[in-house]
Amino acid sequence: MEEQKIIETENLRKYIKKLEIDTYGVADMHLLKEMETGLPTDLKKFLNMFPYAIILGAQYGKLGKKASGNDTSLFLEGAALSIMDYLENKGYRQLIIHTEDEFDPINRLGFMSLKILAKTAGLGWQGRSLLIISPEFGPLHRLIAILTDLPLHTNQVIKNECGNCRKCIEACPQNALTFVAFNDHPTCREDVLDIKTCLGDNGCLLYILSCPWLKKS
Repeated sequence: MEEQKIIETENLRKYIKKLEIDTYGVADMHLLKEMETGLPTDLKKFLNMFPYAIILGAQYGKLGKKASGNDTSLFLEGAALSIMDYLENKGYRQLIIHTEDEFDPINRLGFMSLKILAKTAGLGWQGRSLLIISPEFGPLHRLIAILTDLPLHTNQVIKNECGNCRKCIEACPQNALTFVAFNDHPTCREDVLDIKTCLGDNGCLLYILSCPWLKKS
């Protein structure tokens, strides 16, 4: 099994590289057995079917400064569908977790949190804005995941590097963010984000641009 994981992980890396994805990682889904989901499900049985998650991330400006969040989502969706074909041809299960999958649109909750999957896959840490901050690219504007049973090596969670920085909070045009000190993730999303005030894609560009990690990348 270990040798198979090495081979499959390297083959997948080469395949994803051709798709021009900014960053990706693999999460061990069994670490998330206590994870809340947006739909009632037997999570233990589900995770036995899909023990791994391949998460793809794309930064702001990936497709040009005039590209919208939807444009980036479509780019990631095309890459995810290509990976699904790759997995299907190998005879393994595959299931996409989309950015736009909101089973509770009022509270903006999907089936699974892509941010939790991305953190577990080592793509970055959850910043004060709740976006995933990649050490290479800064705030990841969009994420998508493909769940599978293809045996793969998984990535390690990386340390939160935001410290006491408040730039994204100060830049939010709606004052929808509140500073809460946490190392991994806040106890409750609503402690940090006023979801009713938040403009989503229409407002988050300002605090994406304010992030020092975006400037470093």
